[in-house]
Amino acid sequence: DDYGQYGDQGYDGQMIDPNMTAGADGNKGDVKIIDPSDLLVYVVENPNQADRNRYMCKICGKCSTRKDARDHVENAHFPNSFIYSCETCNASLKSKTALKNHKTRAHPRI
Repeated sequence: DDYGQYGDQGYDGQMIDPNMTAGADGNKGDVKIIDPSDLLVYVVENPNQADRNRYMCKICGKCSTRKDARDHVENAHFPNSFIYSCETCNASLKSKTALKNHKTRAHPRI
């Protein structure tokens, strides 16, 4: 960000080029993401077999369970790429995680 590389809120003089096709968080390649399931291309087996988290984000290396890894890829690296609709009230939400949280809070008995 423009407030300092390490979050110290001091401007470091580096501007992020908005035309970077890979974004500021690494090379995402030329993969076309059309459906949320396409995000699984960024989830790979964790090379550290001793780690209980079996899967890893190919973009940043964060390790977690498969379900968590796909959600992480969407939330961290492709925010606001998809719209999820609540089938109960037709609310529009910007992530699978937001939809899950909405259902828990707005429709707890369904």
